[in-house]
Amino acid sequence: MTQCVRVTAVKYLGGRRLEVVFADGLSRHLDFHTDWFGNIAQLNRDDFLAQVSVDPIAQTLCWPKDIDLDPEVLHGDCEPATGAYFTVVSEFRAICN
Repeated sequence: MTQCVRVTAVKYLGGRRLEVVFADGLSRHLDFHTDWFGNIAQLNRDDFLAQVSVDPIAQTLCWPKDIDLDPEVLHGDCEPATGAYFTVVSEFRAICN
């Protein structure tokens, strides 16, 4: 049985970058591209990207106007269905003793 990927924290790092922390200890710095289209085209604006938060129910990244992203794609477990809209700049996994 596979576990659901859950986002536990997010931090806006400025510009197009976010730090995303997952429940399994993985932390990724993501650089968001500016080629979003359709209902999520607002993510092309840095000021809108900065409004990111963690949805307490879906446990993924979300923005105003009901915009959210698939946590499995953010985690790197699945390829996005509509293309790559971010680049992984760095990642590390916290080690708990």
